[in-house]
Amino acid sequence: MGKYVQIVEADKSIDQIRDNSTLIFLGGCANPSRFYDSFSNRVGMFKGLTVCSGLSLGDYRFLKKGLGTNFRYVTWQAGINLRKLMKENDRRKIGFIPLRLSELTSVIGKKRAIEPDTVVIQTSYPLNDGTVSLGISVGATQHFIRSARQVIAEFNTNMPITDGDSRVPIDKIDLAIESDRPLANYDTGVCNEAESKIVENVLNLIPEGATVQLGIGSVPDKVLASLGQIEKIKLCSGMLSSGLTDYLKQSSSGEKILTGELAGGLGLYEGVNNSSRISMIGIEKTHDVRKLADIKRFVSINSTVEIDLQGQCNGETVNGVQLSGVGGSLDYIEAAAMSSGGISIMALPSTTRCGEHSRIVKAIGSTEVVTTPRFCLDYVVTEYGVARLKGATLWERSNALIGLAHPKFRDLLSAEN
Repeated sequence: MGKYVQIVEADKSIDQIRDNSTLIFLGGCANPSRFYDSFSNRVGMFKGLTVCSGLSLGDYRFLKKGLGTNFRYVTWQAGINLRKLMKENDRRKIGFIPLRLSELTSVIGKKRAIEPDTVVIQTSYPLNDGTVSLGISVGATQHFIRSARQVIAEFNTNMPITDGDSRVPIDKIDLAIESDRPLANYDTGVCNEAESKIVENVLNLIPEGATVQLGIGSVPDKVLASLGQIEKIKLCSGMLSSGLTDYLKQSSSGEKILTGELAGGLGLYEGVNNSSRISMIGIEKTHDVRKLADIKRFVSINSTVEIDLQGQCNGETVNGVQLSGVGGSLDYIEAAAMSSGGISIMALPSTTRCGEHSRIVKAIGSTEVVTTPRFCLDYVVTEYGVARLKGATLWERSNALIGLAHPKFRDLLSAEN
């Protein structure tokens, strides 16, 4: 094919997808929306297609037609826009795979449990060197490209050009469609008073010279925005969000910022375009526990749905309904535990948003799951303070966690203990 790629109308690209095959969509904010719309328009041509993706921070518009009739959707990370489907739990429509991200490439790929036939990617337009840039989403994309029989690209004029492992030779792309639509936007929102206090408590735990990983959500994003205040901080994370813009303004370090995904708005995307500070890296680097463990003072910052008095964390379900996934949190917690001077932080508000339910509970319920085992937990942070569970007995853990609960729930937790 040389340095040329066949460009077709979006609807025509759907004709090249084989029925009864496995189609891979990317996650994060790399949402090829023109392709998604055409997929919905032409979905009637399929009878047994399987569509797979990780967490999408877009609107999941590809699910609006044909789900359960023409195709089935399988995911390893449930986003907020999937909550209704997850609650419905119709096996004809949706399937969930419990999977930590460090194992993704050993589960999905050639001669793996799931073999991709077609992968759809979103990229920049071709560059002078005969490549396209994956821009804001590298993650497992290069692995999927190597594994799939066919690669369809949506060239987008708004995709930033990024450094690192983001380049794909255009002769690896079988056909492409064109788009000038805005990239997906991810807004972490404004921290409330409790979350602002959590951010402060987390920042006080991070040592100078640390290499920091952050989860997603308002608290990690606001921590990221303030990290430039700490000396000699480095970043290595599976995903970074809009707080990176403030970090870049504050940080005088010339260290490369390593991430697999970027999720935010126009300001972030314009800021990373052709930036020499940002290096996009693949999932085989962002989630390799052994390599991360070799980093001194590796600090992992994540959150969870609830934590019980033994220190077990449920980060995935509410009332038995899947609302998230295993993700990479356990990979990072393990790496921090093995890192010289490393720590892991589990940060969460003491109550649900409405204030009616404690997120520190007596025990994980029978309909819920344990995402993080009790022996893995290190620091726990709420708006009421910090507790270190490493080396603490079960009684000590229980007392410390009750102290982090909202005052109106402490008597109940103590009475049950």
